[in-house]
Amino acid sequence: MKNNIIRAILFLLILVIILLLISYIFIPKNNSAEFGMDDPEAMGILGEKDNTIDVLVLGDSEPMASIIPMKMWNDYGISSYVCSTAGQTLPDTFKMAYDVLKKQKPKIIILETNNSYISTKITVPIARIVNIALPITKNHNRWKNLKAEDFFGPIDYRETNASKGYYYVGKVDPADASNYMTYSEEVEDIPTLNKKYVKLLKKYVESKGAKLVMVSVPNTKNWNYARHNAMKKYTEEEKIEFLDLNELKDELKINWNTETGDKGEHVNYYGALKVTNYIGKWLNDKKILKNHRNDPEYKEWNENLKNFEFN
Repeated sequence: MKNNIIRAILFLLILVIILLLISYIFIPKNNSAEFGMDDPEAMGILGEKDNTIDVLVLGDSEPMASIIPMKMWNDYGISSYVCSTAGQTLPDTFKMAYDVLKKQKPKIIILETNNSYISTKITVPIARIVNIALPITKNHNRWKNLKAEDFFGPIDYRETNASKGYYYVGKVDPADASNYMTYSEEVEDIPTLNKKYVKLLKKYVESKGAKLVMVSVPNTKNWNYARHNAMKKYTEEEKIEFLDLNELKDELKINWNTETGDKGEHVNYYGALKVTNYIGKWLNDKKILKNHRNDPEYKEWNENLKNFEFN
């Protein structure tokens, strides 16, 4: 009996070692799509110089289409990066933060609120832990695209994204905003597991020296006053700063006839300019972020800016 237990333990130990070795082969050695990296625009942050990003934006596709980091750089010299991805759940958000904070020390982490309402199964957090410990469980489909570098080469994340994670939306598809953010005392509660995940994320990023803030970008489809009430209540309980741009209709003046590309779920470029102008000033007014425009460490940002024209 004792020998059988020892054999079983040795077998499991050998299996884990083999999986770890194979996992290294399956990890993308470059953060580009060519090397099998998922969401290469967002993961372009891994190619940025260490400890050069002051503001990290997380969430699903909402902030990806709403916040233009190079505009904030142009206006205030704020170094920011949008690491949001389509359908990003809170376990995905935590994994993203875990990966990014290995190389960056942002002062502020913005979590867009929409993914607090994306359902998360209890098994998903466990899967993310397994993905971190054994990358092969996430990257196993890469076997078709393996290169010689995957077997012997070092991990070399050097690709960057010129837009710093922003996704340009140029088309116009008007929204019906007639009932948008109509006042209500109703509360659409945040799923319990998601509340716990936000609390865990807050604790983690604070341990890394960052401050978590929650921001709702304009969205006529997925946001309403009941969700605003729930988020306001929750963030007050957890002592998280909360900015709801959906409340600021008079200040932002989003034209939902011309400034959305998909009937109100995301703003287009012209709506994003208004959102970015507000968030940029809001961040700058905190007086905790440096203006890096004259810092030689950020020479590439100024070179990159020459390719942008904001109008």
